[in-house]
Amino acid sequence: MVTSSAHGLYSLSLSQNTVFCDYSEGFNLHGVRELTRDVLSLTAHLSEWVLFQRPTETAGITHDAIGEMMAGYLAFQQAGCKAVGIVENSIFVHAGSPHRPSNLTMPFMIDKDEEKIKHWLSGVL
Repeated sequence: MVTSSAHGLYSLSLSQNTVFCDYSEGFNLHGVRELTRDVLSLTAHLSEWVLFQRPTETAGITHDAIGEMMAGYLAFQQAGCKAVGIVENSIFVHAGSPHRPSNLTMPFMIDKDEEKIKHWLSGVL
């Protein structure tokens, strides 16, 4: 029997109602699941929050994990996430766009300007 381990490195922090997610390397299905679980655990006590993702240039995702990533965003939305801001440091930050489900309605901003994203997220709550 072969078991898969989680791939992808990340750290999470919470400041008021903003989750900061710094991540790098390639995420597989199990890595996305772990990250999703940890974000939901961190925000379980909040009714509204936003997610600020800061990938490094090495951040990526395997093709089979994209659907799981979209399911994670749906879970975040259902758990009170009001918006997601992503710093455009990796070529993979747009990987999920063509796979976005119609019921994923929270807004996303992807931009190279970190301060612009912070300002936008602060206006959402």
